[in-house]
Amino acid sequence: MITIGLKMGKVIEFPTVTEANKLVKELKAQEEEIKLCLDDLQAMNELIVDLTQEYEAMLTRLCEINGVQLPEELFPPSKE
Repeated sequence: MITIGLKMGKVIEFPTVTEANKLVKELKAQEEEIKLCLDDLQAMNELIVDLTQEYEAMLTRLCEINGVQLPEELFPPSKE
């Protein structure tokens, strides 16, 4: 009987297909959550812009009523 000696290398373990599918599903959920957060952020940004414009208009009117001159660097004259 002849015995042949073979050296076996280390077996590299790869994630199973099931684990890969789970990760893909979790990535898609994370992407959706990020998208929702970005949409919320955009809506908040638009609200902040609107509120700032209203604030500036009210402050300008209050200064007009009280005869107070606002520094131009705060609210430069509009080019309209």
